[in-house]
Amino acid sequence: MIPLSDETLLHEPDLFTDRIYAVPEARVVLAEFSRVISDPNRAPDEIYTEGHMRAQGVVMLSQSHGLDTFENDPDLATMEEWVKRFHKPFHDKLHRQLNGASFLIDGHSMWSSGAPSSRSPGISRADIVLGNREYSACSAETTKFFRTYFEQCGYRVAVNNPFAGRYIIGSYANRFRIPGIQIEIKRSLYLDEQSLEAKEDTILTLHRQIDELLDAFCSWSNLHIVKHVTDLS
Repeated sequence: MIPLSDETLLHEPDLFTDRIYAVPEARVVLAEFSRVISDPNRAPDEIYTEGHMRAQGVVMLSQSHGLDTFENDPDLATMEEWVKRFHKPFHDKLHRQLNGASFLIDGHSMWSSGAPSSRSPGISRADIVLGNREYSACSAETTKFFRTYFEQCGYRVAVNNPFAGRYIIGSYANRFRIPGIQIEIKRSLYLDEQSLEAKEDTILTLHRQIDELLDAFCSWSNLHIVKHVTDLS
C-alpha cells in the first residue's frame, strides 16, 4: 500500500531515541511500530483526510514533507483496525506501567526546522523544546527545573513552542492526574538530517544527560515535597 522507499519513510520516526531515553531503573514504554501507521501521541479517533493536517493524524496519510504515504488512502475500517492493533496495546501497556508512578516523561525528537506540513514551516527550532500543555500537565516550577537543567548543559531551550504536547501528556496528566512533560530533542544534534547517520558520541552524551536529569529530578522533587510539607505544617 505504501509506494515510498524505506529511506523516505525513515525520516518520520524518532530514530535513536530508544537509546537516548533508555534510562536504567526507569519504566520505559517503547513504541515498536512506526507513527506512519498509528501515532500513539494522537487520539485514537484523530483522523484527518484533507490539507496539511493529513500528516498530523493518528495515521499519517501524508508525510511531513508533503508526499502522500499511500498509493490509495486506506478506508476508515482499515485505519481503525491499525489503531486497535498498535495504538491500543501501546496505551494499555503505558497505563499499566504508570500504575503507582508519580511523573511521566514523553520523549521525542524533532527536525531542526519546521516541515512544510507543520505550523511553522522552515522556522528554526531550539535545541530542546519542553511541552507541558500550556502549564496544565505540570507546574511552572517543574518546567523551570527541566529548562534550567538543559540550559546548564549548554542547550537552547523553548517551552511549548512549537510543541506543547499532544495526546500522551494531555490524556495522562489531565485524565489520570499523573503530571508529566514532553521533551523534544533537535535531531541535528545527534544525526545527519540528510543521511540519517548517527552521531554516536552525541547520542551517548544525550543518554548520559537524560540519565543524570532523572536522578536530579527525583532528588529535587523529593526535597520539593518535603519543603512544601514543612511549609504547611
